[in-house]
Amino acid sequence: MFGSKNKKEKNLTAQCACGNQCNIGDIEKARLIVLGACCKKSATSFENVKIAATELNINETVVNIGDMAKIAEYGVMQTPAFVIDSKVVAYGSLITVEKAKELIKVNLV
Repeated sequence: MFGSKNKKEKNLTAQCACGNQCNIGDIEKARLIVLGACCKKSATSFENVKIAATELNINETVVNIGDMAKIAEYGVMQTPAFVIDSKVVAYGSLITVEKAKELIKVNLV
């Protein structure tokens, strides 16, 4: 009656509005993250960052996070935003391929 058998286990896996297509479970390992709640600007920024990483021969997975709670943990109020090595390097406007390349060159250690 009072044992742990009757208790429901909590799901500690973060969930995203996109149905976890953004690989939110990879956040701890990710060095390149695009924050955005599945709007067109965020989706385009995510694609642009992936293109920039490929063109620069960066062998890192680019993760997109649309979960508002996770986005808030970065202190971001406007999306899309771009995070490199846990540091927010851009936010509030579309991230072009050229801008992403510039930011990656300067911030990726």
